[in-house]
Amino acid sequence: MDSDTQLLLELHQLDEEINRLEKLESKIPQEIQALKLEKENIIHRFEKIQTELNRLESLKREKELDIQTFEDRILKIQDALDKVRTNEEYKALLREKAQAEESIMEIEDEILAIMEDIENLQKEKEELSKKIEKEQEEIENKIREKEKQLEEIKMQINMFKEKREKLKDSLTQPLISKYEMIKNKRGSAVAVVDSDTCTGCFLIIPPKVYSELVKGEKLLTCPHCGRFLIYQPK
Repeated sequence: MDSDTQLLLELHQLDEEINRLEKLESKIPQEIQALKLEKENIIHRFEKIQTELNRLESLKREKELDIQTFEDRILKIQDALDKVRTNEEYKALLREKAQAEESIMEIEDEILAIMEDIENLQKEKEELSKKIEKEQEEIENKIREKEKQLEEIKMQINMFKEKREKLKDSLTQPLISKYEMIKNKRGSAVAVVDSDTCTGCFLIIPPKVYSELVKGEKLLTCPHCGRFLIYQPK
């Protein structure tokens, strides 16, 4: 393998590594955002339970006021019963009193159901409050790990780019220009092969070109896709 071929291979390997790291670099902020959203959802779950508890407590108070209203009405009816003059008035007041008492019983059943819901929600809130701190801490740790990983990746990318610039200085300008042109057009400028097939376009390399490639005496390109061919037998 001549020096230009070796240098192109090293440049290609650097570019592949830079490309891999840049893909990771672009994904990590999304992963961090997803973790932050997960943390917000945990808080939202807790707040949602508290909001529902507040609503139920308010509803319970309203029902209790309704009972008080009916109880006050019953007291007034009781007073009126002592003052009625006709049998019809007496019966009408008794019916009204019975209806009020029935309404109270219905509301008391509703309050019992509300209290059961409140009790269940309070248990859920207590269980969640025990978990929420731990879950949030775990998510915060993951976020810090991702942020650290992102910084390390950025440092690696900068390091590889510096190596790339130094390596480019060892190659001729025409060769670098051709390499960059193929890379921009094809995504990669080098195809490392160990058989008669180009690993860039997956087409068969003509026998004459392949024979020269195996000899390794000069730098060759794929006649189909234009990538530089580098032979590396397994």
